[in-house]
Amino acid sequence: MCVWSSTSVIIATTVLLSACSGLQLPQNKPQPLFDKEKMASLDGRSVWASRQAVPVVASNGVCAPAGTSDFMLPAETWARHVPARRELTMRYSPGDRVNLLVPGSPEFSGDYAVNADGRIILPFASEVEAIGLTNSELSKRIEAALIKSNVFKAEKFLISVRPVMYAPINITVAGAVFNPGRMTVNHIAPADKVERSFTKFGDSPMDRFIATALRTAGGIRPDADLSRVTVRRGKQTFVLNWQGALTGAPVDDMPLIEGDHIQVPEAPCFQSALVRPSQITPPGVRVFMSNLSQPGGSGAGYNSARDVGAVPYGTRLLAGLVSASCVGGSRASNAARYAVLISRNPKTLETEVIQRSIEDMVLSPDRDTVNPYLMPDDAIACYDSAVTDVREVASTIQSLLLPGATWKAAGGK
Repeated sequence: MCVWSSTSVIIATTVLLSACSGLQLPQNKPQPLFDKEKMASLDGRSVWASRQAVPVVASNGVCAPAGTSDFMLPAETWARHVPARRELTMRYSPGDRVNLLVPGSPEFSGDYAVNADGRIILPFASEVEAIGLTNSELSKRIEAALIKSNVFKAEKFLISVRPVMYAPINITVAGAVFNPGRMTVNHIAPADKVERSFTKFGDSPMDRFIATALRTAGGIRPDADLSRVTVRRGKQTFVLNWQGALTGAPVDDMPLIEGDHIQVPEAPCFQSALVRPSQITPPGVRVFMSNLSQPGGSGAGYNSARDVGAVPYGTRLLAGLVSASCVGGSRASNAARYAVLISRNPKTLETEVIQRSIEDMVLSPDRDTVNPYLMPDDAIACYDSAVTDVREVASTIQSLLLPGATWKAAGGK
């Protein structure tokens, strides 16, 4: 009869359990993922085309391969030379305040606000529609209304209309942005309202333009077609080219008014040049990080999970893993570790999970092809190496078979 020692039992059981501890690759649906780096193999061979039923290509050939830096679709590829329009004249919206000056008539002079229905109410005259008008157009309309009411005669009538304060407005943004929906731009703090009320005349509402609207909508996604951003205002449609926000070229900007709708079309390609902080992209993204192993050191411990909200936009997975203390430590025991990236695909609205060998990413000469960008609210988690797995299994079995020894090792008497 053979009697096994406790140590032999621990070793045998540890080997058996560690053999079952290998990670299986996460499964995702076969449709294209948001960026190609998530579908590339660790040896640098892209599997992007093989997993598409019908490959999506640009008119100039193909989309940029995974890992291509600073790729952006040319404007002529998708805009088809649609003429853009520049309309930089401010126009009035509900809540805006103007000053009316009529020489010799103090009862008509003073500040007027554009009502919620878009009208200005004048004394002894009909209401004047002001929404969407420039200052020059509003001046002519008020002058015509006062003359028509027989309060003033045309040959001796002088009038001056000057803006005092432009109010917040509500707009909608849809398409290739991270948080589409209805939003308010040009917020004015109460202290600013008081300060502006003492300003003589004029206002410069820089937040009532396209850049603020796109930034308020969470910023543009990497698959945005910036060459033909559209603004719908009633029956009018403006086509704007905003690629210059990332390239430094001039952009087609315009002030917004209440009720404007901005549509950012989707491009068929992931454009790496759009993944960096700018006027129309997020300055940073929130990424959830979890590292349940030793490389985090004494500050991380065995139960380290944290929410990091200051990762610059444009950070890649490997840099995020460094931030989560998943890279480094003992090469013998911690090099062969794995990481997973959990991401919400903004195109399909499905959760995607990929797995990468951390050491292979560090040592691979084609690391950019397997190193995706981190998107808002992504989550990364690190798994232990096989050596750490064996150590943890052995420790667990020892605590079960030899509770007294484990208690004494922990400082018990």
